[in-house]
Amino acid sequence: MRVGVEEEYLLVDPVSRQLSTRADKVVTEAAGELGRRVTTELTRYQIEVRTEPHTSLAALGEDVRHARHAVARAAARLGLRIISSGTPVLGQHTPPPLSAGQRYAQSLATFRALDHEQTVCACHIHVEIPDLDTALAVSNHLRPHLPALIALSGNSPFWQGQDTGYDSWRTLTWQRWPVAGPPPYFESAAHYEDLVGRLISSRTLLDRAGVYWDIRPSHHVPTLEIRVTDAAPTPDDTLLMAAAVKGLTTAALTPYTTDDSDRDRKRRCCAPPAGAPRVTV
Repeated sequence: MRVGVEEEYLLVDPVSRQLSTRADKVVTEAAGELGRRVTTELTRYQIEVRTEPHTSLAALGEDVRHARHAVARAAARLGLRIISSGTPVLGQHTPPPLSAGQRYAQSLATFRALDHEQTVCACHIHVEIPDLDTALAVSNHLRPHLPALIALSGNSPFWQGQDTGYDSWRTLTWQRWPVAGPPPYFESAAHYEDLVGRLISSRTLLDRAGVYWDIRPSHHVPTLEIRVTDAAPTPDDTLLMAAAVKGLTTAALTPYTTDDSDRDRKRRCCAPPAGAPRVTV
């Protein structure tokens, strides 16, 4: 099973420690080393990097470290620094300056003030599962473990320069999006496609990329994406989260090694709680 990671960082001035709006400049600088693996995010304070997929956790850890160092060097050449935190430590301008792009502009026009509170950074872990039915069965299995992953990864206690009293304020802020938080229990790929189609046709979502559940099948690569964890303070913390997700996914897939029929395997891979309703829109 191959695993990959997406990390989001905040860009800061090393003297004032305030957020910097020069993320696009740092991305351009870092692209010389990382290519298309480094990109901008919703606000001009944020940078995102992606690792390659790896079967070895040791190789994944080296990739995470290399990406962080590359972005840190690029920021330093411009007199800036990066921090890996789920939220800014100090205050920020509201509304934040958004990155250029039609989709970001469309998001602001649709969701308004929701975008004003999204200077938040996460660690997204991808596990390679090409089959949608299997990916959704694994998603069903992982749902009860989401609180533990949040507890392990909490790294966003501050908001607007104040201690919120929560380890993961990002988790609470993110819940305001219309399609966020724990995903529903899905009976099949058809159930998933029907629900997402209704959310898009009702304009609850802009598009498939706006499915922000804590676990979701990726819309552009053959993976299941676990999105619940805060941006991790160190590469070792990121690797711990990736290892936990890989282990939970392996446990979910274990029933699939029996000689039962496909239908029996999928039924046994985390059946819904008694009386669980079918989610529709």
